[in-house]
Amino acid sequence: MLEFFDDAADEQELNEQLRAYREAFRSGQWTNGQPSVEALENMVHYCLDTQRFDDAENLARLWREKAPYSSDAWHKLGIALGSLNRWREALDVYERAAELDPIDVEISVNRAIAHEQLGQLAEASALIDGVLRLEPDNLDALYTKAMIAEKAADYTEAAKLFRFLAKQEGFQREALFELAYCEEALENYDAAIEIYNRLIDSDPFDANAWFNKGVMYGRKGAHRQAISAYEMAVAIKSDFVNAYYNMGNSYASVGQLDASVEAYRDAYRVDPTDVPVIHNLASSLEEQGFFVEAVEFFTKALEIEPKHVASLFGRGTCYDALEDYQRAITDYAQALDIEPEHSDVWYALADSQFNVGHTAEALSSYERALSLHPTDTECWFDYGSTLLDQGAVVEALQAFMECIRLQPDWAEGYYAVAKTLCAAGQPVDSIPYLRSAFQRDARKRTDFEQEFPGIAGPLGMEYLYDMLQRQDSSLPPSQQ
Repeated sequence: MLEFFDDAADEQELNEQLRAYREAFRSGQWTNGQPSVEALENMVHYCLDTQRFDDAENLARLWREKAPYSSDAWHKLGIALGSLNRWREALDVYERAAELDPIDVEISVNRAIAHEQLGQLAEASALIDGVLRLEPDNLDALYTKAMIAEKAADYTEAAKLFRFLAKQEGFQREALFELAYCEEALENYDAAIEIYNRLIDSDPFDANAWFNKGVMYGRKGAHRQAISAYEMAVAIKSDFVNAYYNMGNSYASVGQLDASVEAYRDAYRVDPTDVPVIHNLASSLEEQGFFVEAVEFFTKALEIEPKHVASLFGRGTCYDALEDYQRAITDYAQALDIEPEHSDVWYALADSQFNVGHTAEALSSYERALSLHPTDTECWFDYGSTLLDQGAVVEALQAFMECIRLQPDWAEGYYAVAKTLCAAGQPVDSIPYLRSAFQRDARKRTDFEQEFPGIAGPLGMEYLYDMLQRQDSSLPPSQQ
C-alpha cells in the first residue's frame, strides 16, 4: 500500500523514474545529471512505501551525500537498512540522525527498535521511556515497549500493552498476533486459540493464523484439531513447508504413519533442502519398516548436513535392521565423534558390535552407555547377557540384579537372574527368582520349559520342578 503516492499516474511515472535511476546506478552514468535533493527525497519515500528497500538504501545514500546535514536523509537510510535486517548499520545511521535532530521522536523510536533487534534491551527501554514521557499516547512507542517486554520474557506486561494496541487503528492485526504469542508463552493455549479465531474471522485466508492455531492445538495435545488447522493452512498456501512438517508430526502423534509420511513428502516437495523435514520423513519410513527408502532419505539429509547426528543415528538403526552391521557401526561411530555423550548411540553401537562378534568392544560400549544413562534397564540387560555369553557370571548377575532394582515389575530381569544362578550351579537360589518371573509374566513358564533343560540338565530340572511344585502347593490359591 502506498502511503504518500496514491495516484496511479504518479505511481507509473515514479516507476519509470526508478528504472532510470537503477540504470544510472548500474552504469555509473546519469544522463541528465544526478537528481535533486527533493527528487531523491520523493523517490526514497516511494521506495520505502512500496518495500523496495535495496533501491531505498541506494537512493538514501545519494540523498545523504547531497545533504549530509539532513537528519531526514540519515533517518530514511536507517529505515531502509533496518528493513533489510542490517540492524547494526541502521543503529549507527540513526545515531547520526539523532545528533542532527535530537528532539525527533520518530528517530528515537527507530533507534529503540534497532537496539531491541540487537538484544540491547536496556538501551531500547531507556529511549522508549523518554519518548513516552513526552508523548504518553505515542502508539509506535507503546508497540516498541511491548516488543521490548516480550523479548525480555515479561509476557504479562507485553500482553497488557498488546491488548490495548489491538484496539487501535493500524495496529490491530499485528498486535493480536503478538498477543497470541504472549498467551502461548504463558501457556494460556485456549486464549491464544481464541485470538487466532478472531484473526481468522476477520481474514479467513490468513494461512499464518491457521498455522499458529494448529501449533496451539498441538501444544494442548489436541493433534486431530491441529491437523485440521494445518490442512487449512496448506489449502490456502500450497507451499507452506512448516505446515506440512507440523502436520506430519501431528499425524505421527495419533499413529497415522501413512498420512504422516505423505505430509512429510509434501514438505520435501516444497523444500528438498530442509534437513528436519527430510529426517522426519526418513524416520517415519523407518518406523513403518521401509528401511531401504529410509536409508535413502537419511543419506539425503546427510548430504546437506554431514554432521547431522540424528540422521547418522537413524541411518545406522536402519542398517542394523537390514543386518548390515558394519555400516551401522560406521554411522554410529561417526555420530559419536560429533556427540560423544549420546548414550543411545553408544547402546546401539554396542549391539551392532556384538552382532559382528566384537564382544570386547561391545562390552566397552555398553559400559560407556551406562555411564551416561545408568537407569537404562534394557541396556543393563543386554550388558548382562553379553557378560554371561563370555562366562563372566558374577558380573552378569550384578547387571541383572540392577535390572530388578530399576524395574521391579519386569519379569525378564528375574528370569535372567534365575538362569544365571542356575548356570552357576546354584539352582536352589534360582527358585525365588523363577517364581517372581512367573508371577509377573505367565509366559515365562514356557521359556523355562524350553531353555532350562539345557542349563540345569535332567537331574537339575527334576529338582527345580519338585521345588516349584512344593512352593506352589504351600501358597494360597490366589498366589499359585
